[in-house]
Amino acid sequence: MKILGENVRTFTMTTNTSVLCDVLVDPRFSCKTSRKVRGARHCCGRTHRSRANSHASASSSSAKSTDDMTTKEMLKRELFDVFGIASSSSSSNDERNDDERNQRRQKQRKKRMAKGLDKTKLQSVVARLEQTMVDENTIERTELLCGRWKLLCTYKEDVDVVEFFDVKSWQRYLFEKGPSPVQSLVLGNTSTVENVYQVLEDPKEAPNAKWQNVAKFTFEFNGERKDVELIIEADIEGVRDEQSFFYRFSNGYFDVNRGELKLPYPVPFDFIESVRPGQTKGWFQTTYLDEELRVSVGQKGSKFILMRERSD
Repeated sequence: MKILGENVRTFTMTTNTSVLCDVLVDPRFSCKTSRKVRGARHCCGRTHRSRANSHASASSSSAKSTDDMTTKEMLKRELFDVFGIASSSSSSNDERNDDERNQRRQKQRKKRMAKGLDKTKLQSVVARLEQTMVDENTIERTELLCGRWKLLCTYKEDVDVVEFFDVKSWQRYLFEKGPSPVQSLVLGNTSTVENVYQVLEDPKEAPNAKWQNVAKFTFEFNGERKDVELIIEADIEGVRDEQSFFYRFSNGYFDVNRGELKLPYPVPFDFIESVRPGQTKGWFQTTYLDEELRVSVGQKGSKFILMRERSD
């Protein structure tokens, strides 16, 4: 445009009233005039609405995250209730350190376990917990994944019950392709032992990472009680996907009285693998994970419910 016959420069500025203006500079007089840009307030209105929508979206996401955490906590308490134990998040430090209350909790748990688990409720709660983390990368959560976990239970429909010390179980395994008594022992599908643990190292550190399955039991020898751990080690051979890793059973031994004596476990894993390829290998997936609870699935569909080991 022209003012007083001269070309002028035009640029846009924003005033403190959020109204856009064109500032016109006349080079002859160094004076400035301004005019409001048509539709400027409408544009700013859209900006304010956009900001409001962003804040609303952030608030909505925050609310959803809070709701998800509340849902997970409720489901966890429901699951722990199936086993007759209390979630640590629902207990005070004083309660966890109170011997009398701890003993009462253990008695309640044994009483609940003696009556049998409510399998329908158990499977329903586990399925809902898994849905809350269906897209989560649990392998990356090493600060939660690694450590020592106590097996609460394992279940799968139509699985034969085998016993580690039962000759027929070994016959079915060696000659009829039945389930492994070793894996059943360390993974809980047996009545031989009560305390079964898993000790897991970082799968991303493969092939230098280990996965230990530990079965604890006691026996009497010359009138003296011995605490024994049967430790079955597996080499973690690599990460399979965002929730699972590959493994291969490689070694086993008995640990008597925490290192007092170590005896090799007479199961030739390499030989078994050569005779029945794939029998000592597999993958293990973690479908739910937090500070105190882990749900995992084996390649054959067995579900494992584990709780992080507590000092009490």
